[in-house]
Amino acid sequence: MAIAFLLLLLSFGAISQTGTIKGQINDDNSEGLEFVNILLLSASDSSLIKGNVTDLNGEFLIQSIVPGSYLVQASIVGYNDFISEVIESNNDEVVSPPFILTTGVALEEVTVKANKPFVEMQADKVVVNVENSGVNAGNTALEVLAKSPGVIVDKDNNITLRGKQGVLVTIDGKQQYMSAQDNAIMLESMPAENINSIEIIMNPSAKYDAEGNSGIINIKLRKNENLGTNGNVSTMIRQGIKFSTNNSVGLNMRTEKVNLYANVNRWDWGWAQELHLNRIIPNDEGTTEFDQFSEMDRAGTSHDIKLGLDYNISPKTTIGLLGKYNNGVSEDFNDNMTQIMGQNLPAFSFLNVVSESNNDRDQYSFNANVKHEFDDKGTELTFDTDYSIFDSPRMNLYNNFFMDDIGDMVQEPYYLRNNQNTSIDIFAAKLDFSKSLESGLKIDIGTKYSNVSTDNVTTFESKQEGVWTEETNRSNSFNYDEEVLAGYAMLSKTLGKFNVQAGLRVEHTLSTGNSITLDQIVDRKYTDFFPSLNISHTVGEKHNLSYSYSRRLNRPDYDDLNPFVEFLDLYTFEKGNPFLNPQYADAFGVNYGFGNNFFISANYSYTRDAITQVIEQISEENLSFQTIQNLDNQESISLTFSMPKVWTEWYTTRLSATSFYNEFKSVIPSGILDNKNLAYQLYLSNNFTLPNDWSLEVTGNYRSPMTYGIIEIVSQYSFDLGLSRSILKGKGNLKIGIDDIFKTRRDGGGVFQDDINLTVDNSYDSRRAKVSFSYKFGNQKVKAARKRSTATEDETNRIGA
Repeated sequence: MAIAFLLLLLSFGAISQTGTIKGQINDDNSEGLEFVNILLLSASDSSLIKGNVTDLNGEFLIQSIVPGSYLVQASIVGYNDFISEVIESNNDEVVSPPFILTTGVALEEVTVKANKPFVEMQADKVVVNVENSGVNAGNTALEVLAKSPGVIVDKDNNITLRGKQGVLVTIDGKQQYMSAQDNAIMLESMPAENINSIEIIMNPSAKYDAEGNSGIINIKLRKNENLGTNGNVSTMIRQGIKFSTNNSVGLNMRTEKVNLYANVNRWDWGWAQELHLNRIIPNDEGTTEFDQFSEMDRAGTSHDIKLGLDYNISPKTTIGLLGKYNNGVSEDFNDNMTQIMGQNLPAFSFLNVVSESNNDRDQYSFNANVKHEFDDKGTELTFDTDYSIFDSPRMNLYNNFFMDDIGDMVQEPYYLRNNQNTSIDIFAAKLDFSKSLESGLKIDIGTKYSNVSTDNVTTFESKQEGVWTEETNRSNSFNYDEEVLAGYAMLSKTLGKFNVQAGLRVEHTLSTGNSITLDQIVDRKYTDFFPSLNISHTVGEKHNLSYSYSRRLNRPDYDDLNPFVEFLDLYTFEKGNPFLNPQYADAFGVNYGFGNNFFISANYSYTRDAITQVIEQISEENLSFQTIQNLDNQESISLTFSMPKVWTEWYTTRLSATSFYNEFKSVIPSGILDNKNLAYQLYLSNNFTLPNDWSLEVTGNYRSPMTYGIIEIVSQYSFDLGLSRSILKGKGNLKIGIDDIFKTRRDGGGVFQDDINLTVDNSYDSRRAKVSFSYKFGNQKVKAARKRSTATEDETNRIGA
């Protein structure tokens, strides 16, 4: 019924109120030039509106242009840039006279800058343009995420968006199907130099998987944007408390029929962290205080290898194969000293836990795909099938020492070790079809099937009289299987001045969680409907408005469902919850843009069964543990403001401000939760053009105190600096930077709910100097590999942190 109504609504549309500009780019001999970069610029301020490239005949076409005055800039290596006269666009097709690109010395009379800002607000998303920012050189993908507007990464590397959890992180549109922990490890092992941009999508359409309750963060990796054989190499060194280095090489070879591409990356990293926890636990005799201080060192190496092949069967049909391998090895060392004071004390005053952990991670991914274009009006069919294997063995060793007030041992040490292994197999296939009708109606339909199977085994052993003996009460085996069958239909049309996009997605889910050792089986079967609606229009030449609604869900990460126990010490640990339900959110958004001068975005969402972290406490045993639970509901309101400002030819600023209000209400194990909080985040970028083609970027980031669920989070601020310069005739790029100049980037907060009194202070290796260099070689006119989304893009991301 809903789809029939949408078809009826859109079939009464008026003629499109946008126009097109088409033209021809020729060389000195009046022959068409292929793959010329075309930029459509605003005639008033030379800001970038749209981009395209010419086809094999040198022709270009720019569509969906609102009425206004524009310039067209054409550029390609080896020719002088060309700037057109002012072109007036109305609601018709404008055909410009042929442009002639000449060789020789470039003209200097006209200078147009169309550099993308670091933070760019678009109608349906916020885009963080990472590639050209000197500040982000030497950082990881996770650290860049933490600098993005509205994104918060806490001390445990959990990601929230505008104060909401349940964020789906994809890479080039592909969900990674990882647990939160493994997803964070992957992002920690991904250098920022590999990233082109980050897209923050608050209200995705029905074409996207329904996964991602509070929105989608899509990390777009750098592609070779030129059209023969070429490549690039890059290297980076970083020094803080620990030393890190990254090296990568990429190759791309294209013939008329075949495109072969490969990329290899190695990342050697080090990390240091200090964590202070203080817990005051009430009991019948008074209180017991646990004052814990942990010093943590981490180091690791990761490799990423990608090899792909595209074969053009015909001008309209392309098949492709893609294989990826990701490997990571890390070692963690933690010296955790706890002083125990007050009443209800154990037989010792100090507990010293020295733990070591060795983690391995291997992931193999294989993709086969077909794309066929039926005509030149956007009618196309794409098919992707994927298979991914993930394996992560871990070994943890806990050495427990018990001492009195003067440091003497009061009982025999307790040695505990834990061997874990997580294996995940993922199969997915999807089919998408898109067609544009003569009436201007565009139809997108598609279907997807995914099957995920996880196998988790944990074995605990204690050392008794020099012999390791299994502790069966701690050991466990947990399996989780999930099938999802989905289908969607989406319609788009221009109705007068309004562009309307409406869709409906249906997902049917079957899942089984089986804790074999505990003899607990949780079966679920449910069907959900996810409508979406996006409307945008212009008011005059400068004002742009858009409105959106979508319904989303967030299925629990595989680690969150896993009931295994992870220790900090014998009194402090965390465990999963196999009885978690998915959370559902209805989200509404309004966006306003004034030209390219400033943007405002307002969003509201209501979340049912919100998944969040909680602290449970067994006071009489002095035990505290972190787990995951469904809350009754969560309401969120956010307002984002973004404004670029050009002060002079050599100085520009970009301000981004986000405020968010969260309200949580639920019954929790410790009592009644009723928390609400208004918080905000400020980001200011200062960009300077210096002599000798150097660029300087200084950024500041501030986050106010905030509340999420039961957790109170203190404020945080930091300043970063980056220098960059293009060298070696534009083929090389040098970046120098310092992160967290004043070493103020630290996490802290606490839980003060019912009888729980917990404070946290966390500092880490945040002040670092870094230098990076990249170099392009070969024929820089070779076209890049196709950008596409594979079928497993939504499941892999739940392999998690």
